[in-house]
Amino acid sequence: MTKKIALIIEHENGNIKPSIYELLSMAKRISTREECEIFLVIIGEESDKRLKSISANTGCDIYAVSTPGLKKYKGSLCKEILLKFFCKESFDYICAPHSISGMDYAPALSIDLKAPCITSVEDVLFEEGKIYFVRSMFGGKLSAKFAKGECPVILTIQPGSFKPFFSVKTDSGKVIKMVFECGEGDIEFTGTRVSPSLGSELDKADVIVSGGRGIGEKENYKYIELMAKVFKRSAPGASRPICDYGWATYSKQVGITGTLVSPKLYIACGISGASQHVEGMRGSQFIVAINTDPDAPVFQIADICVVADTIEFIRLFVKKAKNRNSLP
Repeated sequence: MTKKIALIIEHENGNIKPSIYELLSMAKRISTREECEIFLVIIGEESDKRLKSISANTGCDIYAVSTPGLKKYKGSLCKEILLKFFCKESFDYICAPHSISGMDYAPALSIDLKAPCITSVEDVLFEEGKIYFVRSMFGGKLSAKFAKGECPVILTIQPGSFKPFFSVKTDSGKVIKMVFECGEGDIEFTGTRVSPSLGSELDKADVIVSGGRGIGEKENYKYIELMAKVFKRSAPGASRPICDYGWATYSKQVGITGTLVSPKLYIACGISGASQHVEGMRGSQFIVAINTDPDAPVFQIADICVVADTIEFIRLFVKKAKNRNSLP
């Protein structure tokens, strides 16, 4: 029997958030073991041109659900709209980003639909004919596997856990428009504030070089920035402690309470590997760790482990890079 997967699109100020392509990647992973149809769901007033563009980029049909008067995200109203939609259209999997809004409406939908909710999913495993969803527990110290039962399941997907998927199809899916009337809701939208992590370019960088307490002092953060300049499309990052010390701005913080990143290359300099930091960069494709302590926890997830004085290593690395670039 063909299963149905719904992926909820998040958008803001007319821009579609890229998390939808990570959700699609996770859905494609499920479809390798189960026969599935994948649908997208978007709430709000969107132009036909934008909807067709999303459909072309994903190759999926889209349910475009509009509510007159709803121009900004309102938690209570969005939950009401999603509930009406999912009561009308049944799905085996309902997937949302593990974002501020996703964490708001997903558990509420779980209660109303009487469906289990697995949050912060980082991976999908297949064992003995069953599908398991993996997430970290206790601040990243343990990983747990959750098996899906026969009933529908609601999932929130941890950003950076799945490589974004873009369709190679030339044909767009269908756009199915629906309208639901809703009341005013009991929460008033008063505005938004810009996150301090915006403008850091961390989420766009292919290479991130991050510094931790192991760099020794504030003046040494310049070496982190110097190493980052060796690479194209790079950005300097930082652990939470050195941001608290004032050695780096909070816009550079990588971690659960900072920016979640998934670059092609992540270089951790003088970072021990606290769980909140590791969870923020676990999705990196390749990780290099530099630390004087051979037992540093960060070495457990690193692809290359360098036991050395961090600043001395960076100086030598930058010098070698400059010499190499100067060769004819």
